[in-house]
Amino acid sequence: MQHPDDDILVMFIDGELDAQTALDVGAHLGECDVCTARRKALADASAAYSDSVRRRRWPYAVAAAASVLAVAGLLFVPQRPVHAAYLPDARLTPGAASALTAEQVCVVERETEIPESLARRVFAQYRIDRPAPRAYEVDYLISPALGGADDIRNLWPQPYRGGYWTANVKDALEDHLRGLVCSGKLRLTDAQRDIATDWVAAYRKHFKTDKPLPTHIAFLKDRPWE
Repeated sequence: MQHPDDDILVMFIDGELDAQTALDVGAHLGECDVCTARRKALADASAAYSDSVRRRRWPYAVAAAASVLAVAGLLFVPQRPVHAAYLPDARLTPGAASALTAEQVCVVERETEIPESLARRVFAQYRIDRPAPRAYEVDYLISPALGGADDIRNLWPQPYRGGYWTANVKDALEDHLRGLVCSGKLRLTDAQRDIATDWVAAYRKHFKTDKPLPTHIAFLKDRPWE
């Protein structure tokens, strides 16, 4: 079968798939390290959310009142974007920028190679024990071409598969943002903020589309993990 998307994986985790589909997904997970890693990330995120809710121990009356206010539009309840599964863990990878100016960034596109020892630390942080070759790009959240720093807080293992919003698509966004910055159409600090805060939202904003452009799905620039 094809790689299941995140909605299917969440339904698999929650036991909401029909028996045959669950068997097919389970068999696929037994052979695919990429989807197994995505399933673990989704399960961990769900467990962490549930745990955080339990720890709050709000009185039932307060919770009920909050629900009423939210429905009435009188209480703003921030929600994670639906594409949050494609974003790095903000606790591990908040992003980090160097002190370079736009002029310095645009003189020459800075290329860097992440040492294997550092890449393995990144995988360890994200609890990926056996990263499959060429399945991930150990990626800068803020790319060096946009003044990103060589800092583990700016690195994360981004998969090449598992949905629309892959490492290929982000690489295309990085090139586009650099072009905007170097042509004077976008401030460097704004580009850094956009990509560090929510790179999927930044892609949609700057390309004015809800889904990746076809030419970006296979866009290849940076070296994959091998």
